[in-house]
Order: sequence, then structure tokens, then C-alpha cells
Amino acid sequence: MATDVEIFNKLLALAKCFKGFGANDLRDLLSISSKAIWRTGDNVFLEGDQCRDMYVICSGKINVWRKAGGEIVSLARLSEGESFGELGLILNEERSACATALEDTVAIRIYYKRLHQVPTAASLLYRNIAKDLAEKLKIANNIIVMQTQMGAEPPHLETIGVRHRHKTTQA
Repeated sequence: MATDVEIFNKLLALAKCFKGFGANDLRDLLSISSKAIWRTGDNVFLEGDQCRDMYVICSGKINVWRKAGGEIVSLARLSEGESFGELGLILNEERSACATALEDTVAIRIYYKRLHQVPTAASLLYRNIAKDLAEKLKIANNIIVMQTQMGAEPPHLETIGVRHRHKTTQA
């Protein structure tokens, strides 16, 4: 069985969302978090669920997926050191995808409602999430360009940000 120090060091080394964290930052974040355990096939959350917490996988594998046209489309297969549920942490919206354990999985559950208790760790976490989401956006942009070059219709770019603009004009 791994000691707390070994787990700390492993998390600091593996988890991108903990980049730049010191041992005290991680200790603070873990003090407001909990351990989550799922068996193979268990759903962590479903599309449409209301939850703002995120997870960091300590062991096991998670499939993030959506249904499209009656078929399951896998968006990501995640393993040790990877995080998911970040959009829930940032947005006050329903889950945009489902997450299911591909094997027995242990993760750290980071509670949105408790993050304000550890402002330094929260700031580092949000910075790292922003970097990760920017990398994913860059990949998505490249996929759109590649699909367009292969003859697919490009997405209607004027729709980007429409929901945000609509909300602010109603306020």
C-alpha cells in the first residue's frame, strides 16, 4: 500500500492539473476533496446531470462519451493522472457528456463548493485547467480544418458565443 507521501509525489508528477503545485498546495486541495471509487461499468455522471465537481484519476480508466444518432461516441479514454469534469467546475450548466468507469477506478473528487476555502490551490488549479482547455481547443480547431479540407461543411462560426451574448443582453 502506497504511503500518503508516495501518493502526493505521484499526483504532483502525473496530474497536469497539479502542475506548479507545491506539497502544501496539494495538501490544501486534498483537504477539501474526497476519494471517489467506481467499479467497472459504473457511471460517474450522465449528460444532463447537475454537478460542478471535477475528478483526477489515481488509478483505473474512464470513458467520456455522448450519444449521437443512437450510437455511443467516445470523446476521451482517460487514465491515471488525467482529469475530467472540468467544464462542470467552470460552468454552471448541466454535464455535456457522460463518464463511465472502464475498469475499477479511484479518483480524487474536487468539490466546487469548497474551492474558495483554498484560494492559492484554486488559483493554480484554474490556471492549469485554462491551459488544458486551450490545448483542447487548438486540437478541435485543427480537426475542423482537417474535416473541412476533406469536404465536410465547416461549422457555422457565427454561432460561437451566441448563447453568451444572449444571456448578457437579457440581464
